[in-house]
Amino acid sequence: MTNLLHPNENYYERVRTVLFQKGYEKMGAIITYSGANVASAPGATSLDTATGQKYSLTLVNNSGTPWTFYVYQKMPQPVANVFSLAWFASPFVIVDGAQITFTWEIVYNFVWSATGMLIPGVNFQASQAIEANLSDANTTTFDVTPGPSFTPPVKGLPSGSLVIKDQSNVPNNTYSVGIGMSGTGTFVAQAGPNLTHTFTPTPSYWVAAGNQVTVGTVLDITTVTLTKEAKFPVNVYSLKGTLGPDNDWTFVNA
Repeated sequence: MTNLLHPNENYYERVRTVLFQKGYEKMGAIITYSGANVASAPGATSLDTATGQKYSLTLVNNSGTPWTFYVYQKMPQPVANVFSLAWFASPFVIVDGAQITFTWEIVYNFVWSATGMLIPGVNFQASQAIEANLSDANTTTFDVTPGPSFTPPVKGLPSGSLVIKDQSNVPNNTYSVGIGMSGTGTFVAQAGPNLTHTFTPTPSYWVAAGNQVTVGTVLDITTVTLTKEAKFPVNVYSLKGTLGPDNDWTFVNA
């Protein structure tokens, strides 16, 4: 759910999102994206215990400049060919003195899109999003016959990870696959013949202010500006972040 407050008007729009973090390891055609061993703040809960927990993040613009506010995740270290997506994005510019609230809960999905070559600036719009979990519905196959689709998730190894296996008929530079939450992608990679993508998510939430960013925009996180990590302390599920006149973010428990 997205609640937007303006000095003269009230706006209400429902937004659903996903938040994950992954690292990366590649061995042959087996591609593993693994998160850090801890969550985004000291003492934070693990993804397993946080599954289904509702979170909210309110972003306030006190910078004096209108911006698009958005939320994304990033890996512990940048990795070539694995991309963060703009996951939340304000549906319009947030003017000075206005604010927007994003809410979500941790519910997993597999997602794919016909992106063509996956590069920053491309927009990833999920053509399919199927629910998954880290224990007994964590593995799916991506096939393009008779049309591109995932198979129903089943239990597979490794437990605690989300696995996508590309069939041999998946062409290069045509489709992208990844993981998400509540139907919206978070991290994606280029699909290809006989690739196996293994994602081990941990939550790490980052906010940013920019222009011409929409939900699903493929990001080059090395160029993201006015950004900062929003850390949820243990047993805290609601934060308020303010972008000040110095263009820096500050966060307090909401």
